[in-house]
Amino acid sequence: MRRDSPALRVLRLSLIGIGLSLPMLSLVPLGSLWLWERGLLIWWAGAACISTVLAWGLQRWLLSPIKPPPVEPAVSDTEADSDETADASWTPGERAAWQRVQEIVKAVDPEHLKTRAEIIELGQRTIEAVATSLHPERKEPLLQFTAPEALALVTRVSGRMNTFVRESVPLGDRLTLAQMRALYEWRGAIEVAEQAWSVWRVLRLVNPASALANEVRERISKELMAWGKSHIARKLATVFIEEVGRAAIDLYGGRLRIAPERLERHVSAGSASDIVEADTELAEPLRLLVAGQVSVGKSSLVNALGQEARAAVDALPATARFTPYRLERDGLPAALVVDSPGLAANQPPSNAFIAEVARCDLLLWVCAANRADREIDRQALAAVRAHFTAHPERRMPPVLVVLTHVDRLRPFQEWSPPYDLNDAGSPKAASMRAAVEAVAADLDVPEGDIVPCSLAADAAAYNVDAIWAGISARLPEAQRARLVRTLRDAAGAWDLGSIWSQALSGGRVLVGTIRR
Repeated sequence: MRRDSPALRVLRLSLIGIGLSLPMLSLVPLGSLWLWERGLLIWWAGAACISTVLAWGLQRWLLSPIKPPPVEPAVSDTEADSDETADASWTPGERAAWQRVQEIVKAVDPEHLKTRAEIIELGQRTIEAVATSLHPERKEPLLQFTAPEALALVTRVSGRMNTFVRESVPLGDRLTLAQMRALYEWRGAIEVAEQAWSVWRVLRLVNPASALANEVRERISKELMAWGKSHIARKLATVFIEEVGRAAIDLYGGRLRIAPERLERHVSAGSASDIVEADTELAEPLRLLVAGQVSVGKSSLVNALGQEARAAVDALPATARFTPYRLERDGLPAALVVDSPGLAANQPPSNAFIAEVARCDLLLWVCAANRADREIDRQALAAVRAHFTAHPERRMPPVLVVLTHVDRLRPFQEWSPPYDLNDAGSPKAASMRAAVEAVAADLDVPEGDIVPCSLAADAAAYNVDAIWAGISARLPEAQRARLVRTLRDAAGAWDLGSIWSQALSGGRVLVGTIRR
């Protein structure tokens, strides 16, 4: 059977197309003539323009939540977006790397991401920014990860891509790669359709009024489509950069170095001895450190939190070393509260004190409301902040200031709690309010992080529930600090059992290879 030549096939298809389109094309002049004869052509053109404007307004209203991002957003807007999309558990160093990622997001031009090479180059630039931000002291920051970390990252990204293709790509779980390739090869049909549409726009000029209305409507629709296309392109570019940045932060930040199951059962060396001394279960606990000057009520706070007199309270300072106690309360994870020696006057905080703060997840700083000598506390807190500033790979634990001895404020003879600090008619409440403001200014902490209380042994404790509420409010931040602390400790610890197991497995593989 003789096959037609390509030219003959094109001629036949053209004739068929003309035959199908002639009835439709005849409607344009015949319809216009009918409207002209009845004097309705001008009215029809006006109605078409009004409906076009109404449709344009309706589309603008429906698409109003979608706002195109500015080309050059202000720094404050970028920082706000960065804070919203950053992981809450990241350290200051990882947040600084995320800021570098956001700078790339701000500078990217989606129009320059049309080839695979350009997309790969953008991903490489993002990874390099994260690596150099997290390892500035390394000669080759891009190579600061282990093989298991790279494999863990591939597994995680593959799992996300699998979910995305199955749930978000139409027929993603049905189309084969051969079918996708065939669809891609037919992409030239889009250009042919666009050329045919241009021809149709010329032909419909037979009816100027109709052509004008249609041109206005199509111009508006085209602008809206271009707006949506630009928004989607920038959104896709932003998502791509941020996903690459998140993966790079996890990779170079060491979060993939330790398997989750190993991290859950890891116990730091400092907590191991404290766990034995406090007679609690073997698991890395949440560590609460009670700090402050001598005789401000640190041990009384431990007693109040533990609901039993386990910490010695005396007229003389009783805590000569860091002493851990088990802390139990409904809704509180496994925790240790560590009572610390009082800070001495005219002496900078010791290295042991800074090291103990670095091992805690929540810092309970105790101040006496009836004492104005808070320079010691200010210097110690400044040293703590300087330590964590110098170690951006760690998270500084949240600070809750416990303001004790509020019962000893003026007027001295009055004590009938509870008190409302905003009650201007109560002299005692006014004194407590002034004490809170003074401590906030001296220690550079927000007033909301200060809890006034009384833990006197000869009277009922006051506002202990507020202390517990402050601890509960800071538990998420404390648990993030615990996660980073445990991760760093586990990454730096040598597991001799794992090394021995690896050596045995490697030996078996070597022997098997030699035998083969």
